[in-house]
Amino acid sequence: MKPGDRLPTEKQLSEMFGVSRTPVREALSVLEASGLTVSKQGGGSIVQATSLTNLMEQTQFEFVDTEEVLNLLETRIILESEAARLAAERGTAEDKAVIKEKLDEIRSSQNNNLVGDKEDIAFHNAIVQAAHNPILLHSVENIATLYEKAIRFSLKKNMGISEKRAQVLSEHERIYTAIRLGNGEQARDEMYKHLNNARKKFKHSFDQALNS
Repeated sequence: MKPGDRLPTEKQLSEMFGVSRTPVREALSVLEASGLTVSKQGGGSIVQATSLTNLMEQTQFEFVDTEEVLNLLETRIILESEAARLAAERGTAEDKAVIKEKLDEIRSSQNNNLVGDKEDIAFHNAIVQAAHNPILLHSVENIATLYEKAIRFSLKKNMGISEKRAQVLSEHERIYTAIRLGNGEQARDEMYKHLNNARKKFKHSFDQALNS
């Protein structure tokens, strides 16, 4: 169904699925709470467009427009590439030790065959923290929840594919090395490559999931 379409009535849905009206009402309530439908005067529900600006935690990520997610990741590329440069140039020894710790956690998650989305996010957050720019940090935090959903979705697609997981780890290692050496330009370039690759892989994975 497309945005603007009217859902069948409770009675029709009850008959379609062979259930009482109680679970139908519950399901309709979940859809409305998730921002996927809106109730209309006189009864009935209308499908509404789902965007990143009104996405709620309960909403299935697959409902979001692919282009919006790609725009989100593009924004992250812009912010984090510069964050990596600043982390290399401004980061303290303690900052870089934290980044190394988060890198080791990514490696450990792969060794234990875990998705590793939390570890991946922690690594990137440590780099943003090391940039020592409160406005940059706030900007990244504002899109954190949606970004985390995108990372989780993408990394799950790498499960069981050792080559892809090894590539992601290698990209993280190159970012850390550039930051550790204080090479801002290299850190920026490595972060750009890493996130741009993630954006491309996400689009491919998203398209596959929607067409499966």
